[in-house]
Amino acid sequence: MNAPSPSPTHPPSRETELARAESELASQEARLGEQLTRAAAEAENLSHRLLELRQQVERLTAERPGDEHVRTAGSRLESASVHTGITEESREQALASRNEALEARRRSVEDSQRTLKSLQQLNTRAQQELAEAEAGLKRSAEAEARAQREREAAARAQREREAPPMRPAARPAAKAQGNTTQLDHNPQGARSRPRMVAAIDQRSDSNFFTGFNTNISEGGIFLATVQSVPRGTTVDLDVLLPGTRSMTVTGVVHWTREVNDKTPEMMPGLGVKFSYLPPEVTSVISDFVATREPLFFPD
Repeated sequence: MNAPSPSPTHPPSRETELARAESELASQEARLGEQLTRAAAEAENLSHRLLELRQQVERLTAERPGDEHVRTAGSRLESASVHTGITEESREQALASRNEALEARRRSVEDSQRTLKSLQQLNTRAQQELAEAEAGLKRSAEAEARAQREREAAARAQREREAPPMRPAARPAAKAQGNTTQLDHNPQGARSRPRMVAAIDQRSDSNFFTGFNTNISEGGIFLATVQSVPRGTTVDLDVLLPGTRSMTVTGVVHWTREVNDKTPEMMPGLGVKFSYLPPEVTSVISDFVATREPLFFPD
């Protein structure tokens, strides 16, 4: 297997290079400052020694005028010199140059501050414009959703007006913890599929379910009931949620839970998988499952 190629390296920015150069110069200036201080102190010591030796030679010459060693030492001292002002001149020049560079950097910082303020103002203005545009798009989407719900309601009302009279619904066959599930068959064959009615709240045995895909439109409803409906049967669902009107959807019996004496706490029932959910129904159900966690049933 080929070894992974190294990630491309990007050249350092000018700011990084300048910062590195400034750091190196600052270190070099500090070292030179220390060396100049030591050299100046050494020159001062040498100047004092030169003065003392000249005074000593002058005294010895008076005391021993014929001493050749004293005369030789005096000749050497006459040509000797110590320069104590050179370091001060160099230090003053260095300080002047550093002051000029400091002023230039101060002006650069002021320019950067002005640029930053201008950019922040532009960013603030752009954020306001984007927020207003997003708010407008949200209002448009909400208006379209309301219009769609109104169209769906109008179409449903029209279908109900045009539908033939229906016989009264059969008496509920099962009731579990406040949930009502009804199975309605028309014995005369007027309706081709059964109709299930389920009231779901925070404490009912009936509940919504999802699989590995948590999208509620891909899930369905578990109806707590003792009624038996074969798998694969298409049913109409009248869903009743707290604070909402009845919503009609279509589903297919996807799985069943039979009565089991070993698990009496588990209600029997049907797992009805949604065939299609209108957008307005999906929205209402999504709001509900945000307050009560749906059951999990793997696909």
